[in-house]
Amino acid sequence: MRNMLLSVVVISVMIAGGLGGTFAGFVDTEVSEDNFFKAGISDLLVNGKNDPIGAKIQYDHGAPCKSIDFWIDLYNWGDCQGGMVYMHFKGVDSLEYGTKPHLGLEYVYDAVASGVGDVPDGYRVAVGAEPAGADVWSSEPEKIAEVGEGYIAEYWIAVDDPSLLGEDYASGIADHLDVNVMVPIKGAIGDILGNPDADGDGEVSDAEEAAWVTNGNRWAPIASLSDKLALIECEKNPLGFLNTQEKTFVHVDLHLQQLYAEEWYGDAGIRWDVAGSNAPGVDYDLDGDIDKDDFQKGCWPSNALQGDIAYWDMLFELIADP
Repeated sequence: MRNMLLSVVVISVMIAGGLGGTFAGFVDTEVSEDNFFKAGISDLLVNGKNDPIGAKIQYDHGAPCKSIDFWIDLYNWGDCQGGMVYMHFKGVDSLEYGTKPHLGLEYVYDAVASGVGDVPDGYRVAVGAEPAGADVWSSEPEKIAEVGEGYIAEYWIAVDDPSLLGEDYASGIADHLDVNVMVPIKGAIGDILGNPDADGDGEVSDAEEAAWVTNGNRWAPIASLSDKLALIECEKNPLGFLNTQEKTFVHVDLHLQQLYAEEWYGDAGIRWDVAGSNAPGVDYDLDGDIDKDDFQKGCWPSNALQGDIAYWDMLFELIADP
């Protein structure tokens, strides 16, 4: 009886002490401090600048069949994990324009004015925004190519010539300016943009352009940005993926199309220089045969583009990788 009473007392003491029926083991506690979430920074630099970056392509005195190369560098100065770069041609417009500067004045051609001093007949001082509107041109060849009644080489262009392009051919130059865009891509596959500027001087030389391919990389043409300027004004187009703190280059090639006289095309629409001497043509130089010299003179409709200007904006966009 005394033993039972003693057992009850021991159990009561254990319960009173908080032990109950569970015994504690080893315990180790760790604390994670200073947790945070910070939004990343996405910053695309174009030629080292943020907006306003100004014009990246400006070229005066362009001629048909001559390619002009431009290089635009892009740098991902953000701290996100890279992102896709897009390019967008927008605001494309053409302007019937062009004046001849001479001794501090701008001249236009109207085929009527009497020249003064060393100014040829037909040219007069431009007024306001000329040339704009009918009966005003930037040069005599432009006037002949648009409305006729004049000589191109030894060939008389009549007012009813089927190749005439009409007065104020303002829509012309954007419809005939070829644009080709290429970017450097790392490796033979994928879309990671790279930097071919091996010496870091901020320019891509001919040697560096060639070495980029030799080193196992590739130049990728952007098909949606390689057409006539008037046709590539569309939605933004992907160029590739640009890693954080890396630079790449966009190669833009411009080429003004040559316009040929209608008589240089046969029924199949093939030019003389493609089909050969049996194709249609005109003996412009009156030497008794049709040859390459005549074909070159047969490009007289291109003169309708003289002095005209194509304008556009270029938008570059970096979308950070989610």
